[in-house]
Amino acid sequence: MDRAAEFRRLYDTHRTAVHAYFTARTGDRWLAADLMQETFLRAWRRFPELAGRPDDARRAWLFTVARNLSIDEHRQARTRVATDAALRAETADVAAPASTSVIAAERVAVVSETIKRLPEQQRITLTLAAAGGLTSAEIATALGVPAGTVRYRLSLARRTLAEALSTYDDVEQ
Repeated sequence: MDRAAEFRRLYDTHRTAVHAYFTARTGDRWLAADLMQETFLRAWRRFPELAGRPDDARRAWLFTVARNLSIDEHRQARTRVATDAALRAETADVAAPASTSVIAAERVAVVSETIKRLPEQQRITLTLAAAGGLTSAEIATALGVPAGTVRYRLSLARRTLAEALSTYDDVEQ
């Protein structure tokens, strides 16, 4: 018997069982057909080794290859799912336009100039709160004024800064 005819007999004998195995493992008959094709392609490449074996040894070889292919497919599928999930979760890094850093620097300059023009009591209160991280009660104790006065000074200073930034932003647009 020639090689092609012997391989055809091997294929006809085992194709239904191999396809059923893959269908059960993957739940996808088209993927099962692809994996079955790969199994028999490998059998064709190694057929000189298989030709001398008894039928049950050939069947065992085919199902060993099938098992390994199904494990590989499962791993690849898991990797694809994990990769897709990671890519969906990853935010697109879009480079900020060059003007962003210039605008940010200009806004810092506006804030700095506005702080310099604040009345001294507001400037000191704002500095203790922002840079010192003190609460209004702690600032009140440090300055010897009521906590309500500290909150009022902070409110005025913040409002002045917001207005300066608002004016800057309106001019820029």
